[in-house]
Amino acid sequence: MRLRVNKPLIAKIALCAAAAAAVAVAVWFAAPFLVDDPMPGVLARTPVRVWADRNGAPLYCERTWQYEWRFDIPLDEIPQDVIDTMLAIEDSRFWVHHGIDYRSLTRAVLQNLLSGRVVSGASTISMQTAAMDYHSGRRNFAQKFVQMAKTRKMERLHTKEEILEAYFNNLPFGGNIYGIEAAARFYFGMGARDLGVEEASILCGLPQRPNRLRPDRHPEKARRRQCIVLDRLVATGKITEAEAERIRNARPRFRNFTLQADFERMGSPREWGFLIPLRRPTMRHGDPQEIRLDVDAALCRRIQGLLGRRAAAAKGVRDAAAVVIDIATGKTVAYIGTLDFDSPFAGQVDGASATRSAGSTLKPFIYAEAMRAGIIVADSTIVDAPVRYSDYRPENYGGGFAGRVTAAQALSRSLNTPAVRLVATLGQNRVAASLAAMGLSSRGQVTTNGLSLAFGTAGYRLDKLAAAYATLAPRHAAPNAEGCDSPDYSSEDDIRAMLAEMLRSLPLPGTTLDVAWKTGTSNNNCDAWCFAYTPDYAVGVWFGNKDGARSDALVGAELAAPAAGEIFEVLYAGKPHPVWPYSPDHSEPARLCASSGRLASPSCPETVEGRVLKRIPLALCENCGRPGRKIAIVSPAPMRYSLADGAATVRLGLDAGAAEATWFVDGQMLEPGTASFDFAPGRHTVTAIPADAAIASAQVTFTVSEH
Repeated sequence: MRLRVNKPLIAKIALCAAAAAAVAVAVWFAAPFLVDDPMPGVLARTPVRVWADRNGAPLYCERTWQYEWRFDIPLDEIPQDVIDTMLAIEDSRFWVHHGIDYRSLTRAVLQNLLSGRVVSGASTISMQTAAMDYHSGRRNFAQKFVQMAKTRKMERLHTKEEILEAYFNNLPFGGNIYGIEAAARFYFGMGARDLGVEEASILCGLPQRPNRLRPDRHPEKARRRQCIVLDRLVATGKITEAEAERIRNARPRFRNFTLQADFERMGSPREWGFLIPLRRPTMRHGDPQEIRLDVDAALCRRIQGLLGRRAAAAKGVRDAAAVVIDIATGKTVAYIGTLDFDSPFAGQVDGASATRSAGSTLKPFIYAEAMRAGIIVADSTIVDAPVRYSDYRPENYGGGFAGRVTAAQALSRSLNTPAVRLVATLGQNRVAASLAAMGLSSRGQVTTNGLSLAFGTAGYRLDKLAAAYATLAPRHAAPNAEGCDSPDYSSEDDIRAMLAEMLRSLPLPGTTLDVAWKTGTSNNNCDAWCFAYTPDYAVGVWFGNKDGARSDALVGAELAAPAAGEIFEVLYAGKPHPVWPYSPDHSEPARLCASSGRLASPSCPETVEGRVLKRIPLALCENCGRPGRKIAIVSPAPMRYSLADGAATVRLGLDAGAAEATWFVDGQMLEPGTASFDFAPGRHTVTAIPADAAIASAQVTFTVSEH
């Protein structure tokens, strides 16, 4: 029987096939233009952000993408042995194809058709990289087509080196370990830069089935996979059979997997969290992986150890904190916020930034403000004697009074009444403003504490106080061509030099170094402080209990000062001792009144030799030579005053004759220079405190009535 051939039908089929082929070819060539570039999505998988100390020692690793452990590394830092091994096992024709290896694709299709199932794949390194940004669930033809389209798009826009670098940095190596650098650190305890063929033959075999081949969980499977990789390296001529045999017989230098907790520990900031901002900006591709902190981790641990030993030896003291500032750079090189982060006694509370009563540690700033106002110098006479401001009667720590002393002695011995007298003379608003200008506290917060602000009752932070003390460190004078001081020197430099001389009059316990220092003890012995500085470093130390519990051991001079001395011994170990500016560069000789401590006038019966600041004139004594040596209130008078018709108050002048005085109305101090006050109906008491402590104060009581 003769078979009839339907030529028109065959022609139609051939035409349809050709059209389908043409459409397929058109779609194939157009596909890259219809999909997005996968590389931005791959690069969005940001690596671990490492917080390190100033020397590069890692302190904390913050996982940023899906909590993966991944450390990006440039391609040129990956050893060639590692690259050759990965290409041999995953994509030997990587450098010659354009994303799709058609030879491997044809081979895989034929093998799968003959076997009736998927027995071989043809994914290139480029295709695997593109797939890292493509998540669509089940594997099927449509997904594979999109993957190949994205691969071709990526190959058109990026170099082979960029693709290979992204591949190495994003490959899975088991669990949450991604990228060759993280794998090298986790499995071998070394950086990827140090990997050799032996380690590469294990790591490069893992991405096929990373969780099933993990060396820490399935060492035998990992070894069998290594042998396959070695065979491939021999077949491609990358290594010899002898070298492969040596590696097969060698014991892998795996990391001690009991130390994997160290890897996880880096994911918890612990005490370093005090230095790391809680709200961090989102990391983007290209941002630095490592953020260097200013602190020296080794120095922090050493200081923490010495603080811990002193706290353990002090009865009833559980915690301490310390801050060290490099004067030249202004950077905090040591920051200890707690002794034991895991302590149940508020171990996770940052003691260095907590607000506490600062005791006498503010006195240097009060003395500096008094120098700035031309009221005192180091040699000025100050009276340490009982004084009363309305109901406020300050006393010295331990009781007793020293009588007449110099300002330098009063500050170094931390006498209280001289500091209170200075605050009263300056005016608490002026003192509060100067403290606020240094960032110690808000002006309003300080002024509410009245004259007691001299004792730090407003509450202050260790780190802020240490930074303020760093500003007191003097600098060396730089003489100009004529041998005089450099013109950029100012009155503030004079103040710093004289203040440092005052604070260095006594040796700091715990060290033989020449250090300026001041201690503080809060009321009820709840806080012990010491702040000390040289031209190179400023140190702040606090001992106490974060729940505010008192202890007799919490005395600044006995507990905090020796600790500060030990810290300076650590800071200057193996370094030259501190060199201070020569004080005559900042001061000059003068005659001072032995009574008021101010610049002597012709009427001063007794004078002493002293030094005054070069650029700040000291006020002239105006109290000597006057009869009576006592203050008298001229106005208001002790009488009854009546309100005018319709008036709510009566304005009365405040006059103590020619004497300088600080005025108090019903116990409230008035601003310096106040000449009158509006009094409401009722009984009032006005007190005038003279600037010269040798002159007695005066008080008057009167009444204001409505009729």
